[in-house]
Amino acid sequence: MSEIIVLDTHIWLWLINANLDRFPAHWYEQIESASRVAISPISCYEIALAHEKGRIRPPTIAQEWFDSALESGGLWFMI
Repeated sequence: MSEIIVLDTHIWLWLINANLDRFPAHWYEQIESASRVAISPISCYEIALAHEKGRIRPPTIAQEWFDSALESGGLWFMI
């Protein structure tokens, strides 16, 4: 059976921004060993909304950040 892990918005942000100290090592190991890692489209909306409200600041313009974050070694799949 194929394992798919769907990341919560804040977990996705921590992982993409390399804030690995924010969650236990076994979470990272499970994410790395999963056959597919996905995020919900609502996570993109939540990040865009937080950016619009000034709560987060991506290192590049939002669209470039999304493109980069979703490509991330080909591991990311939208569901």
